Amino acid sequence: KHAAFSSTNFENILTWETEADIPPGTVFDVQYKQYGEKLWLNKRECQSITQPFCNLTRETENFTEHYYARVRA
Repeated sequence: KHAAFSSTNFENILTWETEADIPPGTVFDVQYKQYGEKLWLNKRECQSITQPFCNLTRETENFTEHYYARVRA
């Protein structure tokens, strides 16, 4: 829940909060898309990850565009 981008030193990191009672071994999958696009794209390096963040800098480098991201547990 509460997924949000944070941008520091030209890096765009997606972070999210997890529930306090999250089961051990829970993994996350991150997807992103550019505003206006219909298809969500998988961030290959952020599939089946355990940490609550993902670096989407390369996928969101055009600062004049708007992007969406989502996380599934």
